[in-house]
Amino acid sequence: MAAENGAHEGIEIPLQELSDINIEINVIVDQLVDEEAALHAKYELKKAALYKKREGVIAKIPKFWLTCAIAYLQRIAIDRSTENPINYRIVFEFSENPYFTNNALVKEFDFTKRDEAKVVNHKIDWKEGKDLTAPAKKEQCDEDSDAFSENEDASFFCWFNDGNGSELADLIANDLFPNAGMYFTGTENSDDEDDTPVFDFANSDNEDDVNGDADNAESEDDAEDAPASKRAKRA
Repeated sequence: MAAENGAHEGIEIPLQELSDINIEINVIVDQLVDEEAALHAKYELKKAALYKKREGVIAKIPKFWLTCAIAYLQRIAIDRSTENPINYRIVFEFSENPYFTNNALVKEFDFTKRDEAKVVNHKIDWKEGKDLTAPAKKEQCDEDSDAFSENEDASFFCWFNDGNGSELADLIANDLFPNAGMYFTGTENSDDEDDTPVFDFANSDNEDDVNGDADNAESEDDAEDAPASKRAKRA
C-alpha cells in the first residue's frame, strides 16, 4: 500500500500540468460540440423550403403521420429560429378529436446555453374527463423536473408538461422530422435490420388507441440507441 501511495511521488508537478492541459483540451472539445450542433441546425434551416414542398406530397398520403406517430395527428413542424437555428419549436397539429380542443400542441426549446436548455410548454386544453396525463398527475410528478420522462407508464402527452424532455425533442427534430419519408417507407438507415423505429408510437386509427404505443414514453436507453443525428448537440 505504501508503494502505491508513493507511485506518483516526485511527479506531482508534471501530473498537474497534464491535468491543466486536459482541461484546455476539453474546452476545445466543448467548442467542437457546439459548432457541430450549430452547423447541423444551420443546414436544417436551409432545408426549410424542401420540407415545405414535402408537406404537399405528404398531404396526398392518407394517415402519413399516423404511421409515424399517433392518431389524429395531421402534421409535425419544426420551426427553427432564423437567428439561432439550434433553437426551435416542435408543433404537432391535430384534427378535431375527443380529447383536447387545441389545434396544435407546442413545445419550445432554447439551447443557447448548452448545459441549460430553456423549455417552454404550451398548455393542453383537455376536454372534461379526457385528460390522458391524469394518471401521471395523480403520482404528483414535479412538472419542473424530468419526472414525466422517467415514468415509463406515463402517456406520451405528459411530455408536453415535462420540465425538460430535450432528448425526445432531439429525436423528433433531428431524426423523425428530417427522415419522415424513410420512416414511412421503412427505409430508415440502421445497422440492425431488425431494429423497430423509435417513432412507431401507434398504428391504429381507433380513437380509443389515440395513445397507441405512445403511452410507453421513450426510456433513456431507447434514446441512446435511437438513430438520432450524431451531429446534433445533446442538451
